Amino acid sequence: MFKNYIGLVLLSLFLSSCFKKYIVTEKEIKQHYDTLTFKPNYKIQKGLDYKLYTATFGVDTLQPILFIHGAPGRWEGFRKQLDDQSYHSKYHLLAPDRPGYGFSYFKKKYKKVSIEKQAELLEKTLELNNSSQKPIIVSRSYGAPIGAYMVAQNPGKYEKLIMMAPAIDPDAEKFFKFSKYGKWPVLRWFIPNRFVTATDEKYDHIKELRRIEPIWEKISIPTVVMYGGKDWVVGPENFEYAKRRIGMDSTKKYIFIPEAGHRISRSHAELLKQEIVN
Repeated sequence: MFKNYIGLVLLSLFLSSCFKKYIVTEKEIKQHYDTLTFKPNYKIQKGLDYKLYTATFGVDTLQPILFIHGAPGRWEGFRKQLDDQSYHSKYHLLAPDRPGYGFSYFKKKYKKVSIEKQAELLEKTLELNNSSQKPIIVSRSYGAPIGAYMVAQNPGKYEKLIMMAPAIDPDAEKFFKFSKYGKWPVLRWFIPNRFVTATDEKYDHIKELRRIEPIWEKISIPTVVMYGGKDWVVGPENFEYAKRRIGMDSTKKYIFIPEAGHRISRSHAELLKQEIVN
């Protein structure tokens, strides 16, 4: 029994160390921006049951772009775009931590994995913008169905929806060997919070995607879907699902990038910029 306990603790410490390799710390973010002439402007919005933490760039009277990250992730995952100063003179960039990631959260009475509740909270980010222009939503992976839900609920409010490597097909959800570790009660004490949230999100994602299936036909604004041929995280079924459910009319654009992996916003930043600016 004692040996099993020691083994479990060692496994916990090993996993915690492994996961931290993929986390950019606050110190590293500060060091990064200390080398630049501009800094993020951090905004905190609070309610009785939530806290929303957002990094903003550019002037708040310009057209807003809302960036929605995947799982696990944080606002800094879109740094390639946020650090591009050619955006700063044209747009107000809003990059929130999703609830359960970074410094944003829901109180316990709400499930962090709910696509509807995530969308409801992230929409509050737009209150930081003081222009009268319609926002552009740029989303990726697990953030894509959240952005899509926002658009479907109020299509007249938004100008464009961009989804990169969207995890949207409930029949094509991928599970990996390491996914189960985040479900083990003892290990959850050692694994960084964002990976615990990501595990909870993954195991509820199929149910959540099925629940929101009616939204896809309601997306009537210009929409761009990007998928990489070397994406091992989100399968090609999701790309085909988007075509079937959202449609193929002149306002919809589907871009397949054979050489791209999952992180299209980094590997194909210029292509993404073209689609944002068009």
